[in-house]
Amino acid sequence: SIYIVSLCFAAMEEWVLNKNVLMVFSLAFFAIGCTHTPTNADLDNSAHTDAIAQKADFISPLLSDSFDKDFSAISNSNQLIWHHIENKLELTKLYDHPRVILQKHKFLNDSDYLDIVTKRSEPFIHFILSEIENRQMPAELAILPIIESGYHPRARSRAKAEGLWQIMPYTAKDLGLKRSVGYDGRHDVYASTSAALDYLAQMYKKFDGDWLLALAAYNAGPQRVKRALKNASARDENVYWGLRLPRETREYVPKILALCAIIKDKEFSSTLLHPIEDAPYLATIELSKRISPAKLIQTAAANETEIKLLNPAIRNLNTPIPAGYHLMVPKRDAEFLALAIDNMQEAPQPSWAKHKINRGESLSSIARRYGTTIRTLREANNMHSNTIVAGRSLVIPLKQTHSTEEVPASAKTKSPVVETISTINVPYIYVVAMGDSFWKIANRNNTTVQRLFEINGRSADQPLQPGETILVD
Repeated sequence: SIYIVSLCFAAMEEWVLNKNVLMVFSLAFFAIGCTHTPTNADLDNSAHTDAIAQKADFISPLLSDSFDKDFSAISNSNQLIWHHIENKLELTKLYDHPRVILQKHKFLNDSDYLDIVTKRSEPFIHFILSEIENRQMPAELAILPIIESGYHPRARSRAKAEGLWQIMPYTAKDLGLKRSVGYDGRHDVYASTSAALDYLAQMYKKFDGDWLLALAAYNAGPQRVKRALKNASARDENVYWGLRLPRETREYVPKILALCAIIKDKEFSSTLLHPIEDAPYLATIELSKRISPAKLIQTAAANETEIKLLNPAIRNLNTPIPAGYHLMVPKRDAEFLALAIDNMQEAPQPSWAKHKINRGESLSSIARRYGTTIRTLREANNMHSNTIVAGRSLVIPLKQTHSTEEVPASAKTKSPVVETISTINVPYIYVVAMGDSFWKIANRNNTTVQRLFEINGRSADQPLQPGETILVD
């Protein structure tokens, strides 16, 4: 009997060791794996719904050194943001579910990850929590960007979801997030937060006030959740836990609740989470006129690194940003920067040209031809690589604002096709969705099919492909 018991303990020890090894690998993948937001179009396209539920890799640039601070000096009398969130949590009765406890242990075994993502949230989390509280929504939603993007506003997935809230291009269009020359609203912390909370409110209403189903729909799409509900054997207040959903979605909601359970435990929140004071770091200035961010930084001696970090949707500081834009600035500098903006002259309307890509051309050769840089072209066209395709078009920021731009001829290379685009109607970059046609896009954007053909150098015999970008003015 003693021998058998010894064998049992030996087997158990080996199993625990293997389990720990597996857990290390799981956490390594978990730390880089996030999710993305579905589009309303998936209600009519089940194949697309299945595709958007797949797990994606994320590219998240390192946190700026400007926020690499030592918070050991924070007074014990000052409340931390985690204590504020703890007092506003609404789904606490769900924290004891076995699937939540499992995810909680995974987080607790990776304290470095917790420190990194909570540290990265520092500039934005108070603002996001305030927006959530203004809408009387659960404080748990302030943790969602940790799971989605690691709280990085420029994170992007292979599925083309981007930003703090990992919003898909199609969903961005549905929610009114614009993508224009040098600007992607999904990277705009102010605009994307409003859009994401709008979407979550829609899902909450769609699923009869069930936040678990709303969060599941944010991850997998409402159609996928509807199908799972239809196939469920019973419907009660705990219906989410029994639904047949993709593995990612089955883990997604427990991960959010698990992080909230850690925040609720003061012992963990005080030792494992980066200490962030419960005070607003950000202020927003709604612009009353078009300004150049580069000129603002120069005239007001503002911190360029901070302005770029807080306004990641602004890809090129030399490109003027329009009236109505909500510029995010450090609260300590808000009054001074607002005064500086009031005293600035309105920036001139930028002008743009369209270049049709010829065979054999590269982004570097096009940049040289127009006297600009590869970086400027990538920023203006929302590109993540230098890859270009012959026959498609690029938006070229022009140095001069008159109606035509003389392009130097080249003896070796065919002269580019150039068309100056109206300086009043700055073109938007539209991502073609499944089922789109020139007629549908023209009707949705108050333009004509002929105009789309004209500014994109296209014709009726060149069908649109899902995922490609075209210009719309």
